[in-house]
This record gives sequence, structure tokens and C-alpha cells, in this order.
Amino acid sequence: MYQTSTLSPATTTAMARVLNMVHCLPAALMVSTCMQNFKSMKMKNIFLLIFTVLLLGSCTKDFETINENPTRGNTIAPGQQLAAAAYFLSGGREAGYANLHIFQPMVQYMNGAYGQRVGSKFVRDDFFNERVWEIFYNRSLKQLIDMLHRCDNDPQLVNYMAAGRILKVYIFSILTDTYGDVPYSEAGLAYYKNIYTPRYDKQEDIYNDLFKELTEAVKQFDATKDRLENDIVYQGDVAKWKKLANSLRLRLGMRLSKVDENRARQEVQAAIAGGTFTSANDNFKMVHEEYAYPDLRGNGLAQALQETQTYLYSNGSATFVNYLKAENDPRLSAFFINRDSRGRDITHLTNYMPIAPGLYWWDEWGAWRAPDGTMIEQADKFCKVNTPFYQLKAPFLHFGYAEVEFLKAEAAVRGWTGDDANQHYQEAIRTAMKQLDMYPGMNPVDPQKASDFVTAHTLTAGKELEQINMQKWVALFPNGYEAYANLRRTGFPKTLPVKDVDGESVTGGVMPRRLFYPATEAFNNTKNYREALNRIGGKNDWLKRVWWDK
Repeated sequence: MYQTSTLSPATTTAMARVLNMVHCLPAALMVSTCMQNFKSMKMKNIFLLIFTVLLLGSCTKDFETINENPTRGNTIAPGQQLAAAAYFLSGGREAGYANLHIFQPMVQYMNGAYGQRVGSKFVRDDFFNERVWEIFYNRSLKQLIDMLHRCDNDPQLVNYMAAGRILKVYIFSILTDTYGDVPYSEAGLAYYKNIYTPRYDKQEDIYNDLFKELTEAVKQFDATKDRLENDIVYQGDVAKWKKLANSLRLRLGMRLSKVDENRARQEVQAAIAGGTFTSANDNFKMVHEEYAYPDLRGNGLAQALQETQTYLYSNGSATFVNYLKAENDPRLSAFFINRDSRGRDITHLTNYMPIAPGLYWWDEWGAWRAPDGTMIEQADKFCKVNTPFYQLKAPFLHFGYAEVEFLKAEAAVRGWTGDDANQHYQEAIRTAMKQLDMYPGMNPVDPQKASDFVTAHTLTAGKELEQINMQKWVALFPNGYEAYANLRRTGFPKTLPVKDVDGESVTGGVMPRRLFYPATEAFNNTKNYREALNRIGGKNDWLKRVWWDK
């Protein structure tokens, strides 16, 4: 099921030469070996070098042994590791697996493909479940933690330290929101402090430190010190990095609204005062290129959708599609399309027929008769994810201006600011419409329809939080990570009951509130793993809620 592509002879030869030289060095060393001419290269060549580094990074399997001997490669430039850490987050098929097969179905954006059973009907699959842990710990954090230690004693590199700390907060926020208590304070310190079995920090403690890191990182930037080189996130623009830090503080502050409203309010107010995203130009997005798996320059979600043509069976969920229809949302045609087996657009016949949550595309087998009498085959009747979302050069939006505006609207509704909640709400919707233009081949939303939609959507007293978070759910597509976190915090969208024809669900159709810890942790980090489980009742149970979801 999980096929691997064959590398070209030239690539194989080049990699063999590198491997012969470095004998599978830790990631930090391999970056140094492979990326000496990084600064002088164009972006495509930068990505090619990162790709080589990332492939070689697979030599180290356990995050506990990150950077066992980085002293063998002390000439590495920090910008190279910062770039690699950022690029890992959405580049390559494995980076797209959890989003596609767990989180998107969990929030009922899409389902129907076989792999999506994990999130649509809650079937345990350790391979998909462990992708978040594997990608973030063993790849991104491997680079980032080593970079931070290398820069720590050099005052000229404070801007790399600050940017690295911000990116580290983003990565750990996803890890802890996904699993709950996770290794944090001792993670990645095998070489530097001989810690091979890091303890699991409590999520509350992690959040406290994330806020501290963001606050300090903003203050740490220094225009008189070395400029950020090879920065594939913001091209060295420190002002945008600061906005990202404050926007993350806004997101994470609001995350606490259910568990600690006073702390949530304080963090949200501080974030807004510090200066968040002010336009889509500030978006934290990763640019990708037209490269298929295993090339990490290609969009990971797109590569996952292209695997065995999964895009043909990733159908629009009834929860999502019916909401878009009910709202007369012009983005419906941007998100989904109906094509038959010959590639013809038959949306005018099917009217974006959705699939019930939990169903495979082949369940409830039978052709469907359109109103004009046309018979539509089983494989063609449900609407499918639209083509621009599985283009390899599609960017991936990690965090955008639209989300910031939704968060500010919610803060205003809660009385935490004196802002006009409706103004932020409508700006968020307007921006979310426009942000779809970043996808290659996407037909822009008709400006008049977009304007009419925004005008028609004003906040109603007593329903504001539902309205804001339902529209936020739409705007986040296809970012299942954040949509899943926001669903658990707010209860929106109100998901439909799962249809489990074969009785596969291990939860009885009840939505999980976290992911399982990887099975490898039970063997590699037994004592700390057991302590973490004891804090959630003694079992590796994905129905247990994380701290802020109480």
C-alpha cells in the first residue's frame, strides 16, 4: 500500500557518493556536507540541496538520538538548518499523510478513500498516526534544536536564534495539541546533555513556555546583527517574523479559552498589542514546486493525494458540502468538482453530491440517476477535491491573515478588546475568499459574488461564536491540523454521526480527542511513556482530552 518511488540513476549515484563520504552522519552534519554553496544558489537549487539533506536525514531513526556527534561538521550555516526545518513541515508525501487521512476526515472536510477511514470512522492505523511525531521530531526539530545550540553562544546570530525559537513554538504547538503531554524540555538533547529518554512535559507547562519563548524571541531580534540568510519563510524580513510570533501567541492564547479564560484573555491582548498579521502578505506559507514523490520540493498533501490517485476518492463530506450549499458559498466550486471516468465535468448533473461521514466511496453501491435521466456510475457520483489542491506546486498555508481576523473577531465578541467584531469577521471572510488565488489553476471567486457573500454575513447576537468558528472552519481548508484543534476547543463544526457500514470504528463512532502516542515510545522511552499514560488514566487512549480541551 505504501509504495516507494525509484530514484533516477543520477540521483542514486550522487547520493551514493555523499553517503560514501559521510557514512550516514547526523542531520546537522549532512546539511554541512551537502550545502556549502547554499548562499549563492537560486531558490530551486536551495530546495534541491534541502531535498538531499532530508533524504539523508532518514539515517537517524529515533528522535532521542538527535545530533549524536555534531562536532564533525562545525561549518554549517544556521540559515541552512532553519530552511530545512521549515521545509520539512509540508514538503514530501509523509508530511501530508496525517492531514489527508486523519485530520481532514476528522473535521469532516473529506472522506471516501481507504486511508481516510482513520479519521472518518476512527480506525487505528499506527503508520498514519505516527507521521506527525516522525516528521516533526525526527526531521524538523532535529535540524532546529541543533541550530539553536550552535547559535547560542554567538551574539552575531541572535536573529537566527529568534526565528528558530518562533518556528520551534509552531512545531511544538502542533505536537502537543495533537498528542497532549509530549517530550519538550529534554527533547533533542542526546548529544548536548546525554538525555536519550526525555521526559514528557505536561501540556500546561509546555504552553507556559511557548508563550515565554514567543515573548523573548520578539525582543531578541537585532537589526545590527547578522541578517537571516536562506530564509525560505520570510526572506529575511524580521518584521514579518515578529508578526508571526505575535499571531502564534494570539492563536495559542485563544486555545486556552475553555481551560483558563483569564490567561487566554491576557495572552490575546498582549499578542494584539504586539502586532499581528496585517495583510495576506504576512502569511506563513510554504512555497512548493512541481516535483513528485520522493522529491521534498513538492507539496506533501498533493503528493499524498496523487498516491494511487487518492484524489479520485477524496469526496466532499456531507457536513462540509451541505454547509457551503446552505450558505450559498461561492467557494464550493473552488473546493470540489465532479468528473466522470473520462474526465468530463458533470457537476451540473450531480450538484456536488457529498458523501456521508464514515463511508468509503464504494459503500452503498449503486449508480445514481441524475434529474435529466443520465446514469452516473458509483465512482463518479460524489464530488471530489478540486484539482488545484493536488498540484505539486501548490503552496501550503500554515497560518494566514484570515485566521488572525477570525481570532480578533472572537476576542471582540468575548469582550477582550474594544474592536468591532463584525468588522474583523467580514474582513476574515473577504480574505479567505481571496487567499484561494494562491493555488495554481484556481479560478478566482467572482468578485461580485464574494462581495455579496461578505455583505450577507453579519454577526447575530447570541450566535457570534458559532458564526465565527464555522466560517473559520471553511477558511482553514485544507489545513486539517488547525481545524481539528479548533473543533475540539469550540465544538464547531457540529459533526454528523459517522456511518460505519462494516463496524470498523474502534470508538463506536465517537470522535477522538487526541492521537495515540507512537508504539515505539513504549520500547524506546518506557519509563517516561508510562508516566505520561498514568496522567491520562493509564492507557494510550485517543478519547482522552488534552489539557486545554477539558
